[in-house]
Amino acid sequence: MDVTQHQPGRRRHVFYGFWGFSTLFLVLGLSTVLIIGLLVQLLNQDLISTTDMMQSTLSSAASLTAILLARLGLSHASNAPESLESEDFEIDLSWYPPKPSSITNLTTVFNSTGVWGFIFNTSHTPDSQYGTYNWCNMPHVRAKEYPRPPSEYELLYVEVIHRHHLRTPYSSNSFPVEPHPWNCNNIAIYSYSSPLTPGSPPSIPGYHSPFTSPLNPFPPSPLGLQGTCNFPQITTQGLSDSYQHGLDLLSVYSPLISPTSAEFRITNNPITSQVAGALISALLPPKTTTTTPLLIQNKEIDSLEPKYPCPLSHHLFSQIQSTPQWKSHLQLSKEILTQLDIISGVPPSDTSFHISFDHYFDNLSSKQCHSRPLPCSVHSPHNNKCIPQHLADTVYRLGQWEYHHTYRSSKQSLQASVASYGVWIAELLSHISSVTKEETKVRYRHNIAHDGSISRLLGVLQVDDMHWPGMGSEIVFEVYKQQPKHFVRVLYGGQVLKSSSPMLKGNTKGMIPLQQIMGYLGGLIGLREKDGKMMHDIKEMCNTPITYNK
Repeated sequence: MDVTQHQPGRRRHVFYGFWGFSTLFLVLGLSTVLIIGLLVQLLNQDLISTTDMMQSTLSSAASLTAILLARLGLSHASNAPESLESEDFEIDLSWYPPKPSSITNLTTVFNSTGVWGFIFNTSHTPDSQYGTYNWCNMPHVRAKEYPRPPSEYELLYVEVIHRHHLRTPYSSNSFPVEPHPWNCNNIAIYSYSSPLTPGSPPSIPGYHSPFTSPLNPFPPSPLGLQGTCNFPQITTQGLSDSYQHGLDLLSVYSPLISPTSAEFRITNNPITSQVAGALISALLPPKTTTTTPLLIQNKEIDSLEPKYPCPLSHHLFSQIQSTPQWKSHLQLSKEILTQLDIISGVPPSDTSFHISFDHYFDNLSSKQCHSRPLPCSVHSPHNNKCIPQHLADTVYRLGQWEYHHTYRSSKQSLQASVASYGVWIAELLSHISSVTKEETKVRYRHNIAHDGSISRLLGVLQVDDMHWPGMGSEIVFEVYKQQPKHFVRVLYGGQVLKSSSPMLKGNTKGMIPLQQIMGYLGGLIGLREKDGKMMHDIKEMCNTPITYNK
């Protein structure tokens, strides 16, 4: 199957069947004239900005292509190979608003109590409540709740991406004084190199053993978080959750998973490697393999975390966090931040704690997930004044609103996420294409990533009910064959993902026609094939000149 045969691309369109050059030039010429006319009109109205121009051009290109092809008798699926489901559809690359909820309503966020039944104090979710949002250990695919498809669908391939599991806080989120140390003496973090060349001398696995010296008078920097743990580091509970996550995935996808059919990928952050060790020991028990390669990209351009440079995405996310709504929620939070500052000792001048609730959220939730008490002040005259649970709950609610606003409810969130996560999406589509064309033996891929990774992907998928992805948050892409057609099913939290985009609404079993989801995701990133090589427009998109409204 040719992945470029069922998506429009950003600037190029691939037509099915054999047609003369005259038809090709006619379609391209008409498209160009109409798009230029649209842009000129917008420019004359002084209404266009960088993101508006790109979104308008995307939508117009997709719509015009569909209309022109239909009028010429060249619908997207006409004359396509039989395996591509000969069903007509229009490529719709528009942003659609998510469904309203308590999280999207700032009045509700400020005036509610609790956190809508969400769990923040344990990794364990009772079976009777499984599926409930648990920040400490999010629901994922497991046999008991797995939505099994009808038997006529043959599962060909699975790609999993999830956030790492429970960890210590980041050092950047530390309070100035943290009286309770985090000790990880019962965990060995291995760090060694071993040659792969046959006949080379072997290496002995060596692990880090932190210690303090009575002769070293210098305190660690920054002050605050203390102990033998790293900040961050996957904790004992996080390793246990990772292992169980692997067992649960194995209970559903075991026919696809073996040392020769599975691949694993991590980011350059060591916590993803730590999760991988525990998770893979469940997916590939030691009796089947003793070592496993972990795929990793250069830290400067990694697409999984993501880390590749994208000025446009940075600009758009900055705009999103400069909107009147964002400024309003910070203004309304001043009293809350003052209370937190007094107890934590964080100076009001520390902007990193006051441009969002990210830092306070991470510090408090890390403690509560590990059954540690909420912090108390060690500063006079507020000694022993502690952060009450209702104040921590307010932080959690506001954090949920911030992630929803940043990655989903803002109109610019789709383009910002496409630009910064488009390379990984291109890699995903390439994997799916290779499977449907029977060009690969890999049947299972597993990506261990971060909340920013999952949030961007949920934004691209236009999830209907957005939350801040908690520990272990999981998205699964399943590829099926129902002769002679292919389908993709997307799971989030172990259940069929509900999207606001009509392009990602499947049948009653969640099955989305292959060319439909490929057309949507491929259209967003300009995916196409040239001289037998997959190409996309993400680099050009990221480097789009940034203009501003007057």
